[in-house]
Amino acid sequence: MNLVRIARDRGIFPGAYAGLIAGGVVAAALVGVALLVFNTATAGQFNSLLIATGVAAVMTVGYQIFVGNTGIVSFGHPSFVALGAYAAGIVSMPAAMKASTLPNLPSFLAGVELSFLPSLIIGGLAAAVVALAIGPIVMRLAGATAGIMTFGLLVITNEVLRNATDLTKGTQTFFGVPKYADFVTVYGTLVVVVAIAVAFKFSSAGLRARSVRDDPLASETVGISVVKARLWAWCVSAFVMGMSGALFGFFLTAFSPKSFYVELVIPMMVMAVLGGLHSVSGALAGTIIITLWGQLMRLVEGGALGFAAPLGLSQLTLGVGLVLLLYWRPLGLMGSYEFEVGPFFGLGRRERRRAMPESARIRDN
Repeated sequence: MNLVRIARDRGIFPGAYAGLIAGGVVAAALVGVALLVFNTATAGQFNSLLIATGVAAVMTVGYQIFVGNTGIVSFGHPSFVALGAYAAGIVSMPAAMKASTLPNLPSFLAGVELSFLPSLIIGGLAAAVVALAIGPIVMRLAGATAGIMTFGLLVITNEVLRNATDLTKGTQTFFGVPKYADFVTVYGTLVVVVAIAVAFKFSSAGLRARSVRDDPLASETVGISVVKARLWAWCVSAFVMGMSGALFGFFLTAFSPKSFYVELVIPMMVMAVLGGLHSVSGALAGTIIITLWGQLMRLVEGGALGFAAPLGLSQLTLGVGLVLLLYWRPLGLMGSYEFEVGPFFGLGRRERRRAMPESARIRDN
């Protein structure tokens, strides 16, 4: 009997919901274990690269939550990464460091010194609150108009961070953030984030968001609010992006507003498209493949493998690979599929339907 199978993007009966979440958790955990074994075997030579890969995977999964479920391409998600990084950095920085580097910080923040987990959650909440405040405006739009609106959000956020000198040090480097990001914290967060993303995707809110994505007019006809359906995905995505920003800050320990601009969103888009915009597992796979392939090509270019290749080989092979893959699989590697763990493996359609409640049997027709 198989332990894991590939599940389609579909409406589900209650017993399969936990299995889909478990499948995402297992996939993320196996990636973490595999990379931990590799890190141990190489004596930590690539430790920083693997941690950065984990942070990038959290960002890409957060990006997929919104883009994959709504179909709206966003250029503004680095805004949420920045908000999470600065919020988590402020509340986690030692009080003595704040007194010297941020002397004009409000009193209710000056004495705060939180550990990793509370800072991580605050980073996510800071981004989610901003997303909720502006979401009803942004979510009324679609297509290229919505993309331009999200880019405007990115520009506004960048300018606010550059001028809020009492909180962010403006254009100067924001330093003194604790280095909480290690292998365990980053990949532990990745497991949680993948569970959140899969749980949202197959929840009623996620199904409504994809219904609006596929046919807004038909969705409105049956009583689904287009704005509310997109807003849920927007806020959940912002929360995850804020947590990724906190991890990013804990990894860098020093950053500035220019660390969170357009250059940050392009890799997220490429990783999500490669793995499959409609798949959480695809976002995870795309991040791992692109990051590790890029590092391998850089080693080849540097002659570390015994021969030197022309500079730029990594970008060339990546571009050719993307073109060929998207020609072969336009929806990416995973399409809209997810991994599933559950009690129905090995059962035929008739046996599986017997285990379903009546309402699920109707949906399965």
